[in-house]
Amino acid sequence: MSREIDRRNFSVNKVTPAREAELKSRASEISDRLPGSQRIRIKRFDTTTGNPAVITSEDGPAETGNYIQRALDHVRNISKALGLTATQPNEFVADPHIQRASSGAVAVHLQQQYKGISIFQAAETVRFAPDGRLEETVGSSVAVDHDREVIPKLSVQEAVLKTAQHVATPDRDEYKMTDQFGEPLTPKSVDLSGFVPKIIAILSDKADQPAVFEPGPFGDKIKAALIWFPLDGGLRLAWEVIITMPNYEGQYRTMADAETGEILYCKQLVQSVKARGNVYHVDGGSARQMTHFPSPLTDYGLPLPNFPFNFPDDWVEVNATIGNSVYAHLGDTGSAVQGVVQDGVLTFNPADSKGDDQKVLNIFYYNCYMHDFFYLLGFREGDGNFQHNNLGRGGVATDRVDARAHSGAVWGTANMYTPIDGSNPVMNMGLVTSTDRHTAFDSSVVFHEFMHGVTNRLVGGPMNVSALEAPQSSGMGEGWGDYIACTINNTTVVGAWVVKKAGGIRGFPYDSNFPDTFADVGKGRYTEEHNIGEIWCATIMEMNRKIGAVLAVQLVVDALKLSPANPSFLDMRDSILAALDKKHAAGQLSSGEHSTAKNGIWSVFAKFGMGPNAKSHGASLSGIVADFKTPSDTTGQNIRVETEPNIAIPDNNSSGLTSILTISQAGKIKRLVISINIEHTYIGDLKVSLTTPGNGTAVLHNRTGASADNLVKSYTSEDTSDLASLIGAQTQGNWVLKVADLAGQDVGTLRSWGIEIDLEAASQVIRGEAAPALTIPDNNPAGAQSVIGITQSGVAKGIKVSVDITHTYIGDLRVELVAPSGQQVILHNRTGGSKDNLITTYDSISASSLAALIGQQIEGNWILRPTDMAGQDIGKLNKWSLEFTL
Repeated sequence: MSREIDRRNFSVNKVTPAREAELKSRASEISDRLPGSQRIRIKRFDTTTGNPAVITSEDGPAETGNYIQRALDHVRNISKALGLTATQPNEFVADPHIQRASSGAVAVHLQQQYKGISIFQAAETVRFAPDGRLEETVGSSVAVDHDREVIPKLSVQEAVLKTAQHVATPDRDEYKMTDQFGEPLTPKSVDLSGFVPKIIAILSDKADQPAVFEPGPFGDKIKAALIWFPLDGGLRLAWEVIITMPNYEGQYRTMADAETGEILYCKQLVQSVKARGNVYHVDGGSARQMTHFPSPLTDYGLPLPNFPFNFPDDWVEVNATIGNSVYAHLGDTGSAVQGVVQDGVLTFNPADSKGDDQKVLNIFYYNCYMHDFFYLLGFREGDGNFQHNNLGRGGVATDRVDARAHSGAVWGTANMYTPIDGSNPVMNMGLVTSTDRHTAFDSSVVFHEFMHGVTNRLVGGPMNVSALEAPQSSGMGEGWGDYIACTINNTTVVGAWVVKKAGGIRGFPYDSNFPDTFADVGKGRYTEEHNIGEIWCATIMEMNRKIGAVLAVQLVVDALKLSPANPSFLDMRDSILAALDKKHAAGQLSSGEHSTAKNGIWSVFAKFGMGPNAKSHGASLSGIVADFKTPSDTTGQNIRVETEPNIAIPDNNSSGLTSILTISQAGKIKRLVISINIEHTYIGDLKVSLTTPGNGTAVLHNRTGASADNLVKSYTSEDTSDLASLIGAQTQGNWVLKVADLAGQDVGTLRSWGIEIDLEAASQVIRGEAAPALTIPDNNPAGAQSVIGITQSGVAKGIKVSVDITHTYIGDLRVELVAPSGQQVILHNRTGGSKDNLITTYDSISASSLAALIGQQIEGNWILRPTDMAGQDIGKLNKWSLEFTL
């Protein structure tokens, strides 16, 4: 929308070689000061800040509890590796709600501040393994290179007025817009005549000076507070103002420069799309069904946890569509639907199957269904779920869904707004006027909107309300909504019934033929968040088909908890893989199940251009580089061997035991995973090491973990430096695991261990050549042109161009190469003076211009254009060739 603004520039890559080297050096120095054998390693950088995006921790103690303080202590200890300057205070505020994945892994979310004021979209998530080991820190922090004063020249009243003026009047282009259902998205304007912001409350003793204003002509109270906005390599002090449009038909987060009043950012926040009841289960295209409230847990098709309390909880509180998880009613202020007792059971059975009461009843049913569905997946009280009463199970209560079924149309046709934990989400369901069908009768629409609430509470933690505002993040917000609707309904389309179109409201069905990939994000139609979300939904729907929907949907929910705030597609890819690894570490997946699922997930992400070498500038739409290969490459191989020796470990004996796995296949290691399962009552006694066939060594565990029981863990070359040093080594031969118990009393057994190796793939070379014997026109900027057509597809990892040009003065020549994509690079530009003939080979390793074509698809026509830029001397293009390494 035109009112939406973001002044930040995401096209610049701030990760320079010097910055990367500096921060890696800091990480090494910090590691030397950490207690025990702990070390940190920077795994990935954030191109938008120039600071780390992922820092892994190795060999931390396996202790449970005290997660928030441990997370705060950790970021304080590693602050310089996070990119903070030497003079910058270490300020992080923890969300009091820790989040637990189904594996038992824990995530703690930390908001970065400066002088007690939050920095916009600067947050870190500290992840702990199921056994309590601190594993990694993901997110992005902002460096403050010099002191900033907190002296707003613009008063909070002036800021509210300026932001109100910005959102009150639509741009004329907004009148041409339609929502995702094809309905006119009539922009709402607000009459500000006589509007003077009136303060209800202000906390001037707090650093961010939060204030609450009367609604005036708007739909709810106006909230304002100071915030730091990262811009042009520094911080701008700004007023953040939250304004709700009348009838909740939109809500905007707007930031005004606290000195000049310039609007720096504006984002729409409202996201569009013992009883029984006679309800539509899927949509209004089939007959209503009398359904028990609550639904039996077996209806959800999910594993059933062993709850220490009675679940599911009752859906209905007394005698109306009002329950602990949802209050469903007509319109903004209308009443709930009353039930009547029939045969001793409270029954909801509206006489008019398409009337207003049925609309209210149906959204009540859908919301209650979704509450229990996600409760089974781990979205519970402590995670910020939607309940009026948390029944002593933790978290913040009084925030059931305020679900409103409107008789007619509403803004956006269907929408949901989700504030912080403890405040009610508001869902609006309206009529599609073009079909005269109502969204309250289409489960795919309601499920989509409910999922907005889930993702807003889980990503970044339930207290972070701006954790899905970056372009890729908000796109995934839409994609997750479609995904959950398609997964529950076992379909590949959304909104088909309500718009009377078999293909629903999206561009393509979410089947295996979905045509577009990560490479298309930021281009063409994939700049709008719903369309961006289609690519994400198509990807994780394919994951359903690859590894099974039950495991996939659990990983998606676990990944939401483990994700950093404002994630990119690639952050969420990594969070899904991390969630999978943690289920294996917790013993919920066998080594074989884990390996099969991991390979399947990587194959899906590679299919959609999100292989290990894919890139983007944070979660923006800039710097997108797709990678269609898996970690072992499309032509690489994977080796897996494992054994279950069940050997007793000699007590208090440095010789320990050895177990051998033999690999017969030759190759070079590209990635290495060692999985071990040791039963022991005091793992602080243990030292575990590995020796390769070439006598390379790696210490995996060295007397850490103290009194913790059992060592069940997978060590990867990404997060274990000793294994990383084995990359490139040969695989063939005997691999020896040594386990030594170096203290008395506690004893144990090596149950099993395994090796998983991704091999380096042999390079594939594609050649093309032409011998045109083409005369180059003298002193003619049009020059000559020769084409080599490449019919094989593939992504270039290396390029060589050889040219053979006869000419008596090569200083006249300019030689240009044009790729099938249209990108042009200059190979030779009037150098060489009076030398005769240009016979040379250009290589992407040494020629920076040619290196710019690395990563491009090779299929198509490649054009060489030699041009003679001066008179007298003439020449001929005898032949030229291309060589690609894939």
